[in-house]
Amino acid sequence: MQHWFVYYKLDPSAVREIEPRLRGMQQELAAAPGIRARLMRRVEPADGAVTLLEVYDGIEQAAAFDDRLAAAVSRAGLPASLVAQRRTERFEDL
Repeated sequence: MQHWFVYYKLDPSAVREIEPRLRGMQQELAAAPGIRARLMRRVEPADGAVTLLEVYDGIEQAAAFDDRLAAAVSRAGLPASLVAQRRTERFEDL
């Protein structure tokens, strides 16, 4: 089972606009059996920016989830600048 962590930085003023889009996207992704989605914010701001973290747990089929995530990001209407800076790290249970 894999756990995916997707992180990026935002201007603090953009969080209000982006958060509902992210939550809708995560709700869509979590509709799949076994997938749990969470949205987190770094406690300490970095250089005045807010770091957001999307967490996806319970991923059994990585390639299929990667496709679903890319499609959900596209449908969410996230700004191109945010999409370009998204970084994904994948971990698995030992």
